Amino acid sequence: MKLIITTVILLSLSVVIFFKENRLDDSIAVQIDKKEVIVKRLVKNQFMKKMKLSGYTNASRVVTIKSQVEGKIASKFFKKGQSYKAGAQLLLIDPEDKIAKLKEMEALLSQRKKEYEVAESLFNKGFRSEVKLSESRTNFERALALYEKSQVELNNTKIFIPFDSIVEDSYVELGDYLKKGDPILKVVDLDPIFITVNVTEKEINLLKQNQKAKITISQKEFDGFINYISKTADDLTRNFKVQIRLDNKENKIISGLTSEIEIGTKNEDAFFISSSLISLNSQGELGIKIIKENEVKFILVEIISDKGNGYWIKLKDNNDLEQILIITQGSEYVIEGEQVNFRIEEDG
Repeated sequence: MKLIITTVILLSLSVVIFFKENRLDDSIAVQIDKKEVIVKRLVKNQFMKKMKLSGYTNASRVVTIKSQVEGKIASKFFKKGQSYKAGAQLLLIDPEDKIAKLKEMEALLSQRKKEYEVAESLFNKGFRSEVKLSESRTNFERALALYEKSQVELNNTKIFIPFDSIVEDSYVELGDYLKKGDPILKVVDLDPIFITVNVTEKEINLLKQNQKAKITISQKEFDGFINYISKTADDLTRNFKVQIRLDNKENKIISGLTSEIEIGTKNEDAFFISSSLISLNSQGELGIKIIKENEVKFILVEIISDKGNGYWIKLKDNNDLEQILIITQGSEYVIEGEQVNFRIEEDG
């Protein structure tokens, strides 16, 4: 009996010792099996928040030149698509009848002038009434008006371009007979180019006159600035019109092109991260995994700009942090609150 009791006691002690050793081994194993992740140190930077708008390019001026006199086109001095300086002659309407008319009016004016001078002399000597003097003055003034009108009509037989521009279209041919008011050609001024965009009430408060703008047209970038901001909203859309101006001295930008505009509105403190580092928590909220005091933290973030190769983000609840250790490798194997080992990724 004593032998049986002794055996039981020895077995019990062996079991206790076994479990104690195993628990000690488990504790050691937990310490040894702590996961390791790779992190990168990110420092908060200044990010310029930008407003993105779309519109179309417009010429500064588009003018249809019309004939001011009747007559046959005698000469053409222009080509479609060609640019000309202000004052260049484009067309000549046959001036022969206008020259003859001017000479006729010049002779009439000379006659009426002499008649008026005689009437005035006789009136001063008391041989002509004031009524007769007034009639002579009126006849002279009418002759002067007819002469000046003939002079203007003769001048209008020469068609000049009104400002530096390009001949966009022509509606006449050599030998055509024009009536007063007939369209002759259309000219466009492409320097500067304007782009009109619509902005909301919230957006317009972020814009100001002469504010710089970056414009992308046909995959090429141009610099411009805000030229005009509407002071009233559209009755239907409640949007405001804003006009962007950009120089186009070589006329490389044409009217009607789709334009993407970026306007910097304000600076914000933010972090720039790779898009692959964004993940979701169990509530479906966007965030990133960082290391703080060797512990995994899931930090909610707000994406403020998508740059294609990454995101500019703001930390929602920890925005006072000036730098973070973001997990770049191994984040999928760790959970929030887990103690981990980490190595800092070296730049370059």
